[in-house]
Amino acid sequence: MTPFDAGSEPVYYVVEMTVPFTSLAEAQAKAAEPLAEHVRLTTDLHRAGEVLMAGAFLEPDAQDGYLRTMAVCRSREAADRFVAGDPFVRNGTVVDHRVRAWANLFAGPRPAS
Repeated sequence: MTPFDAGSEPVYYVVEMTVPFTSLAEAQAKAAEPLAEHVRLTTDLHRAGEVLMAGAFLEPDAQDGYLRTMAVCRSREAADRFVAGDPFVRNGTVVDHRVRAWANLFAGPRPAS
């Protein structure tokens, strides 16, 4: 393996959100409409190539018991659009969120075999 070279590796942006639910099932039961809108928004951004993958962690966080979600976005602008358009952010349900730059170890040219 070669050391990371910021000039040659694609950088993605990971959006992490915390919502005050203990499971996806609870979110579905208590917030069906915003969840459906969230899924539509995420699907539209995925089809546009801005969100590469997204989902919820299957277990609540051990420290506070809240559900965490994440999305991997192609650019900082895409991450910002994702956050700004999210119904849970707009309605104040998101307890906390952050956007972090992330380098994909397997992106870019593959070494010769």
